[in-house]
Amino acid sequence: MFESCVEIQSHFSDFVDDLCSQQVRKSIRYHLAFCEPCAQKLDQWQSLRAELRTLPRRQVSPEVALRLRVKLSHLLHYTPLSFLWVRCENALKPLLIPAMGGILTALISFGLFMGSGGGPIANGPDVASQLVTPAHAEELAPMNFNSGDSDLLLVTQISAAGRVKGYQLLSGQSSPELRRNLDRMIYFSKFRPATNFGRPTDGQVVVSLRRITVRG
Repeated sequence: MFESCVEIQSHFSDFVDDLCSQQVRKSIRYHLAFCEPCAQKLDQWQSLRAELRTLPRRQVSPEVALRLRVKLSHLLHYTPLSFLWVRCENALKPLLIPAMGGILTALISFGLFMGSGGGPIANGPDVASQLVTPAHAEELAPMNFNSGDSDLLLVTQISAAGRVKGYQLLSGQSSPELRRNLDRMIYFSKFRPATNFGRPTDGQVVVSLRRITVRG
């Protein structure tokens, strides 16, 4: 099967490690039966193998073992197309991360902008942007009475519809005539109701009346 001793000796490593085929093993044994130099060479191989087995085994670190497996996997699955794809991926990865971050930031900003202004447009009157607004007087009816020397302080209860539910005199001299004049003024005045989260609700308005003297 083999034409020279060099060709025979090239299979000694597989022969010693029992890795060659049965046909190659038979051919090497047949050659060794008639070739003393090759037989001596095989003895050297076997002695070297025996000495190598006596050497202590060193444990490879997990990091080195992982790098070796990755390197072996690359060598076994190497193709020009896969090599080109890896190179392109490594080149584009530093650029793709900032680009994706910018796109994500733009999408979040757009969503917040649309969420803040996406409510329906109402045809009714404008609603104050505050969550809670107090009731207040829009227009007081004309006063044609004298409050005396003291100032008057009233607390007026306003319903959610903007109508006066009643009032209470906190300071000032009360009299039947003053009450009639206050009723006429308060119940003919115009009030805006309080709001809670944009919805009208009951509230109170404090009205202070002072004496005004006109000289003519």
